[in-house]
Amino acid sequence: MKQLVASIDLGSHTARLLIAQQSGPSGGLRPLVRKRAYIRLAEGFERGGKRIIGTDASARVLEVIQGFSSLIADFNVRQVYGVATGIIRDAINRDQFLDYIYEKTNIRIVLISGEREALLSGKGALSALNMKGNPFLVFDLGGGTTEFFYENRGKAEAKSVPLGAAALTREFIRSDPPDETELDAISKEIDQHLKSAHMELAKEHVVIGTGGTVTTLASMLHRIPSDDISPERVNGLTLTLPQIATCFEEMRNLNIEERMGLPGLDPERVNVIVAGALVVIEIMKYLGAFELIVSMSDLLEGLLIDD
Repeated sequence: MKQLVASIDLGSHTARLLIAQQSGPSGGLRPLVRKRAYIRLAEGFERGGKRIIGTDASARVLEVIQGFSSLIADFNVRQVYGVATGIIRDAINRDQFLDYIYEKTNIRIVLISGEREALLSGKGALSALNMKGNPFLVFDLGGGTTEFFYENRGKAEAKSVPLGAAALTREFIRSDPPDETELDAISKEIDQHLKSAHMELAKEHVVIGTGGTVTTLASMLHRIPSDDISPERVNGLTLTLPQIATCFEEMRNLNIEERMGLPGLDPERVNVIVAGALVVIEIMKYLGAFELIVSMSDLLEGLLIDD
């Protein structure tokens, strides 16, 4: 029996919705609607500061979720899987915030751990790419955190690391374009967190990248208009480390206004893409990976195929 289901990811930088047709409890998915909105929660957070989701941020999120709710009602979707991720986990008023969203929209958004997010993102990407048989690592770079789902000696493991494009931009970048000192500080922060994650990996593994930064880099490097990005266009594309490094070197020397003119760069990501690209570069170096496979399918799909 076919039924309509929906998933929502409420993250640090974006809120996303997927409405899909599901065939049976373990059947395939046929996407019907995808929506994304930028909620920029990371703008209100600084390490060492008071981590509160403020009234302006709450209002932005409420407006977005109300829009999602209208679409869900229009499609007569009965089952909705909503999760909160990223820096929402660190907000001291996270429970009140999620209760407020539920009271106003009747959509329950459940806070999940970074490890759970990694598992679901990995499942979504691996299923979409039909990856079987090879050791793998899926990383999901978001606005506030990066999740890793990987195979270690035949066993799947999941980890979450506090590295995100929006959060790093907020904390370290003050100049436009960013100066060498700021970028060096970001590189050191990335290196520190990757080393402390203590990931034991197989020598040979397929690296898969998901999240807004990775899909934006795919859009830029494969010349896909930002408003034409979809899993059908993006899933399975490859990006090499030299390609990403060249793109990064170009962007780091441009100010925000100049970056706005780069083909394939979503205007809403223009201020965080430099830090995000640097995270991707450092992750690939850490993994010893020459290239990665892009997947736009991730947590949203993972929520709907999870057993």
